[in-house]
Amino acid sequence: DPSTWFPIFMDKNPHGGNTPYDFNIWDNQRSCRGLKLDIIDNLEPKWEKYFQRAVTEWENDDPSSEAPDALTLNVRKNIRYDPECRTVMRKMIVCNGDYGETDYIGINHVAIQFGYIISSVALLNDYFLENQSDALKQNTVCHELGHGFGLGHWDENFYNRDLGNCMDYTNSPKNNQSPDLSNFLFLEQMYGNTAGTSRYVEAGLNNTVEGLHCTPGSETVDFSEGTEIFKKRRLPGQPTITDDEFERIALLMSPGNNIIIADSSVKEHPLAREGWRYLKRTDKYEVHEQDLGDGLKIVSTIHLV
Repeated sequence: DPSTWFPIFMDKNPHGGNTPYDFNIWDNQRSCRGLKLDIIDNLEPKWEKYFQRAVTEWENDDPSSEAPDALTLNVRKNIRYDPECRTVMRKMIVCNGDYGETDYIGINHVAIQFGYIISSVALLNDYFLENQSDALKQNTVCHELGHGFGLGHWDENFYNRDLGNCMDYTNSPKNNQSPDLSNFLFLEQMYGNTAGTSRYVEAGLNNTVEGLHCTPGSETVDFSEGTEIFKKRRLPGQPTITDDEFERIALLMSPGNNIIIADSSVKEHPLAREGWRYLKRTDKYEVHEQDLGDGLKIVSTIHLV
């Protein structure tokens, strides 16, 4: 049972499941040698120290670390700050700005095509974060980057024991500043590691099966009793998106859209817009989805004030 790998995960996760195989992931073109992702830094100087620390920690290329190295992150700094935070195909962009009294601290939008992430936008709202602590700013940047890689929440209870990683919601952000070993193990299950040595472990009733996630050139790895634990998922032929489709995605993911996001039938919601539906809602965060048809959709995870 894969759910026994990481007992801290919830039974229900806003990103779709509680095992690495249930999550939306970026198309892995590296034969399970980790995720290679370009990140566009569209942040003002006041955010740089938080962003650089978060990127360094998520990349985890310290050879002495016990955590697997599952990410290779290439950061490109925008020469000029773009207040529109333009979505970029097959990249993540991280932006800050005064997005107004919209009830959110941070948002991550992911555009998804046939189950694969094709673009991500992380927004940091200075309206609420400007005068907050360094701890909350660091936690928020780390958290929104994690969503951009495809991760969900580790725990959604703000009042229980802190888990010590930034994907865990907390009322004490100083305790959850960085990713931890469990985050990297989960990413390894999703993407493999940069050395190509990532392994799964499945505990059965009578035995334990262990092996490589996948081998170069193979599409699947099948195991005893016909159980397929890992399938290297890939978009067939890199489907294209028309200019009009991408423009629609970019508009829906832009801060100028004021993040919309709630089903229009929920009349009391201040940001209600037609076409969006709730996936999950609590007093501290919301997850929304808009299905654009033809295999395209946007999932937005909103960290509320």
